[in-house]
Amino acid sequence: MAAEANAYDAWFRAKVQAAQEDTRTGISQVHVMQAVQALIDAKRQGQSKP
Repeated sequence: MAAEANAYDAWFRAKVQAAQEDTRTGISQVHVMQAVQALIDAKRQGQSKP
């Protein structure tokens, strides 16, 4: 079990390090939520109302 915990810790730390070194431009949470809401609205408009 300790080996699994150590492996997970190493994997997690590598993911965090990679995220910190990522130089791509981020997307704001507001922009993402607007895009998702547009998808939801489009799906709802395509459904027939009972």
